Amino acid sequence: MSTDDKSSEPIVVWHEHAVTRTDREQLAGHRGCVVWFTGLSGSGKSTVANAVDRLLFERGVRTYLLDGDNV
Repeated sequence: MSTDDKSSEPIVVWHEHAVTRTDREQLAGHRGCVVWFTGLSGSGKSTVANAVDRLLFERGVRTYLLDGDNV
């Protein structure tokens, strides 16, 4: 957790959510996970991410793809 130079108070504070991770996992029927692709521009990150998204979808896994080019 980060602090600023003027105090020891945290800059980032965790907030509890009304819908928990467990709630979401029970609704989806599987555990939550983040898959993060990094690489140089034009190296195929979006192509690979879309292929993984399709494969998981075909296996009944709920997915959501966030692409930096579209956000």
